[in-house]
Amino acid sequence: MRIKKILFVCLGNTARSPAAEFLARHYAKMYGIDLLVQSAGFINAFSYMQPESQEYLNEKGINNSDFRPQLINRNLLGNQDLIITMEQSHVDDIVKKYSELENINNITFTLKEFNGESYDLDIIDPYYTSKAMYQNVLKTIDENVEKLIKKVKEINMNYD
Repeated sequence: MRIKKILFVCLGNTARSPAAEFLARHYAKMYGIDLLVQSAGFINAFSYMQPESQEYLNEKGINNSDFRPQLINRNLLGNQDLIITMEQSHVDDIVKKYSELENINNITFTLKEFNGESYDLDIIDPYYTSKAMYQNVLKTIDENVEKLIKKVKEINMNYD
């Protein structure tokens, strides 16, 4: 199946998934892929992206000023070709709660799982951690998002 729409999900949609959203847009443009990329969370944590995530994106020259957090819902999830979470528990919660959505269990993965990893699939929530840990988490997301975009490009090339 061709992938045109990707949703990144984390708990509060203010740290990990927004960073992944904007990094994916950046890499999609870099690799010449036309994608609609969004992010969402399970809870309404804050009305803004965490400053550490903003700073990371800004340092890479990625404009993120139009970010607005949103909550997952049936319509949003049902309108995706690929749902990428930061933790296995997020995959489990989505598949269980939205089991009536066609193919939900076939399009929902952790970021690391989609990239072929089979252990240590969680990318921890950096909120309440040190700046160094936050930077490590964002670097892990960055590297994995770039891998994901390359993989999506390869998948989509098979449909051209």
